[in-house]
Amino acid sequence: MPLLVPAAVRPVLAAILLLIATAPVWAVQPPAHRGGHPVGSPRVPTVPSGALRVVKVAWHKGRAALCAEVPGSAVERAGRPIRPTHVWVGDGTTIRRVALGPGACDPAWSPDGDRLAVVAPDGLWVLSADLRRTTHLVDLRRLDGAPNGFERRTLSGPRWAPDGSALAFIVSNDRTTWVEVVDARTGERRYLSDLETYAFAWEADSRSLRLGSRVVRLP
Repeated sequence: MPLLVPAAVRPVLAAILLLIATAPVWAVQPPAHRGGHPVGSPRVPTVPSGALRVVKVAWHKGRAALCAEVPGSAVERAGRPIRPTHVWVGDGTTIRRVALGPGACDPAWSPDGDRLAVVAPDGLWVLSADLRRTTHLVDLRRLDGAPNGFERRTLSGPRWAPDGSALAFIVSNDRTTWVEVVDARTGERRYLSDLETYAFAWEADSRSLRLGSRVVRLP
């Protein structure tokens, strides 16, 4: 028996159905981009096969680099257990896992989309967009100075300078946290912040870094 809809309700019901039909479908269409970053509510990619859940996603013009948690034992990172994760890169039709081992996370596209920065337990890696070339830009296994507790470091939150010339990231150990900046090609350190620094933001000139209420000029 067909459902009878009162005449007074029909215009409202028709308007609701029209809104549903014309609403954006984020599961199919990637978000609009401005300067390489999603505008509005970002689409959540499908969880890769074998993974448990998506932890972080970085977008660049329809391509997603995502960090997802996978089954398995915790991974030791700077003497602390962390959940096992991997990084995948997909374009909506194909998806490939980045071969950096468990614990890789925090993907970040360069402004032009040609390179991808990924944090791993052994440091910071930079990969070409096609994932064929990898550079171990910051190797945590090679540290200067005598052992003093500060060698037990973890990296997180890499961000590219607007011109792609440098990468800044958070460094933590079992005592404190600070910010470092390295050359995006050579890995040479360009800046080391004071201790107890927990956040940063690039300025538009790619030569200045905002740390809280102050701005520092990079050498």
